[in-house]
Amino acid sequence: MALIDFLKRADRKDLRLMLLLTLVSGVANALLVLAVNEVTDSVAHAVRPGPLSLAMYAAAFVTYYLGNRYALLRANLVIERLLRQLRLQVMDKLRRSELPVIDRLGRGNLYTLIAQETNHLSLTFPMIIDCAQQAILLTASLLYLTWLSPWALLVFLLAVVLGATGYRLSTRGFRDTAKLITERQADMLDAVADLVHGGKELRLNQRKSDEVFARFRKLSHSTEMLLIISGDHWADLALLGSFVTYLILGVIGFAFPEIIQGHSLVVFQLIPVVLFCMGPLTRIVSQSPLFTRADVGLQSILAINRQLSENGGVGTDEARAMAPRFRDFRRITYSGLTFSHRNASGAAEFTAGPFDLTLTRGETVFLVGGNGSGKSTVTRLLTALYPADAGVIRVDERPVGGRSIAGFRELFSAIFVDFHLFDRLYGLEDVDPDAVNALIEEMGLAGKLRFADGRFTQLALSTGQRKRLALIAALLEDRPIYVFDEWSAEQDVHFREQFYTRILPGLKARGKTVVAVTHDERYWHLADRVIKMDLGRVVWERAGKDLEPA
Repeated sequence: MALIDFLKRADRKDLRLMLLLTLVSGVANALLVLAVNEVTDSVAHAVRPGPLSLAMYAAAFVTYYLGNRYALLRANLVIERLLRQLRLQVMDKLRRSELPVIDRLGRGNLYTLIAQETNHLSLTFPMIIDCAQQAILLTASLLYLTWLSPWALLVFLLAVVLGATGYRLSTRGFRDTAKLITERQADMLDAVADLVHGGKELRLNQRKSDEVFARFRKLSHSTEMLLIISGDHWADLALLGSFVTYLILGVIGFAFPEIIQGHSLVVFQLIPVVLFCMGPLTRIVSQSPLFTRADVGLQSILAINRQLSENGGVGTDEARAMAPRFRDFRRITYSGLTFSHRNASGAAEFTAGPFDLTLTRGETVFLVGGNGSGKSTVTRLLTALYPADAGVIRVDERPVGGRSIAGFRELFSAIFVDFHLFDRLYGLEDVDPDAVNALIEEMGLAGKLRFADGRFTQLALSTGQRKRLALIAALLEDRPIYVFDEWSAEQDVHFREQFYTRILPGLKARGKTVVAVTHDERYWHLADRVIKMDLGRVVWERAGKDLEPA
């Protein structure tokens, strides 16, 4: 099982201590059973239990309680450490992986596995300790049952074999069901995201709203059916345990006194021992679906971890170390770059390029073209966020590729159409709050939010305002190259004018290179060059001064 292999990653000292505590508490638990049975036998023969019996019982009880408590506490500590390491490992690989890899994994699937499944594992792992203790108790109880009556042991084993057969029939396909539950829950998270983040659009289009909700309802129904199957499995196990228990008790209570000589006197001892045997056995069996579910979840997380490992990635320290070699660039040349968007089966649905482009330090370049012309894909290729299927990037005639791509990306600060706005200026922890608030006022946001205690006080803004806030963060990063993907689209006339006539010229004056995707024809003359794209290819290129509006 993946669960056991995962536990082996823990520190050997912790594992040995857990094993010792589990063994001690399990043995103490078994001694409690013997002590109770001996007391019962004494009372049955009209003999009062003495102080020695009470002391032995109390000692066994204290040993069991403390050993069990510390074993579970240590197990919880060990497991949480392992899960924290796994979460950090997966998320670290995730942040270093290429964007197409993350897109293939699916955000709903990632959310489910990293959050929900790790929480499930956190609750399930300590039960392994409990099962180990129950196994020790079961072993001791079976030895005691053998000493009391080999015939009773035979009946017990036959009943267990019968129960095990029923268990195998009941659990057939349960692992597949558990895997499907995880997949459906990931799909439901995606559907919930549509309902939450697409609220405005859904309220404007009831047909769309009905269809999105219909998808959620279908997924919810599918998940319900799978969970019902899972619940049926639990019910079968509970009834199976009761069936086996009462079968054994019936045979011992009704048949033994009649057909086996001498067992009338020990029946009252056999029944409690059988119950003590069935208790841990039923407990182990009833917890097995949890282990199966946890094992499936863990295997899914480990599978993602392996996929991310196979796709490699460059650490942040290495990327920062490589960045200085590109910082003083004079010219960046993109030659024959192509990239294909692919579906789940790997077939290309849209191919951008091949395109050729040269960026010179300190120039302002506008990318223009109709919707769907590949401009946004090109910006991701320019910034090396998408790995090109073909072509080469050269910085001052030196090819850029392999691990050095991560250092090359450090040249860029970008605001994409689907940008994410952070509530903190990560990477700029030492920034002057007064300087940030001055920019906030300059961007017309002073009445909406402030920068205080290292974070923005408000992110619930209009799209145009959020873009202005993202621009503030980008300006503070002070990178050599700025990429803006239709930044001005949601701005009012005033800020659109300010963007083209003050902000972009200001960046140029500071020696920054700017690549802006735009539809604002009246400002095209302000660029050094204007490049029209179609299907991810350059259609024409003109000097901005040649496009002066009439």
